[in-house]
Amino acid sequence: MINIKKIPYLKDLVIAEVVKITNFGAYCKLIEYNNADAFLPIKEVSSGWIKNIHVFIHNNQKIVCRVIYFDKERNTIDISIKKVTPKESKEKIKEYNLERRLENLFIQAINKSQEQSKKAELINTCFSEFNSFINLIYNATNNTKEFKSSLLPKKLKDNLIKIIEANKKEKIYTVSYILTLMTYNTISGISELNSILMSLKNQDIDVSYISAPKYRLVSLSKINYFEAEEKIKHAAELVKQMLKKGEFSIEKEKLKKQKENIIDELNV
Repeated sequence: MINIKKIPYLKDLVIAEVVKITNFGAYCKLIEYNNADAFLPIKEVSSGWIKNIHVFIHNNQKIVCRVIYFDKERNTIDISIKKVTPKESKEKIKEYNLERRLENLFIQAINKSQEQSKKAELINTCFSEFNSFINLIYNATNNTKEFKSSLLPKKLKDNLIKIIEANKKEKIYTVSYILTLMTYNTISGISELNSILMSLKNQDIDVSYISAPKYRLVSLSKINYFEAEEKIKHAAELVKQMLKKGEFSIEKEKLKKQKENIIDELNV
């Protein structure tokens, strides 16, 4: 059993792994706190009556819980599922995943600084000063006075900043539209369509064939989505001017949300 007296504090929301389920609740490990023991009472699993606890949780499952009781003297932590909203659970998982990814950056900086033998000590220093890797990377990115005065070795801090810079990526704003383009020109219709599509490409629009009469138009911008949308608007006007006999329509295509760069996620 982990002595929770060594845990300086617990966040309100924690991620627990279910270890053993009983008729009275479940014994769990808090994976963010060196697998400290915690207990999930059955009454804290769900707001309704629970006939079979296994319907709600299972062994080895990772769950977001709220800490409802923390007694260092008795070495006891009680947690609750029912007091966590779906939104809170989603945000906590996002925060946890980000914390793990930023931890990896810190470990990279330790290795690059050849401080592997002091890894545990450096991690403890990080948490005593910043409480999390998220706060550490935020302060390092902004080169705050807290980061400058940190007891972390200068070489480690310098390497951490270099690694952060290397992980920054230029943000590209992307919009995509489906162009339906038809011509009634029976004599030179193909040439007319090719001329229109070529003109769109010259307007910095990526044009790709889907299937007649549909084409995908993709516009990129390094500034914002508005600029990318403006390019598509100009493209639509160009098609309108060049299409002699025919019709066209343009419809926005929903794109999958691109995974944010881990530094961007800090909102720095």
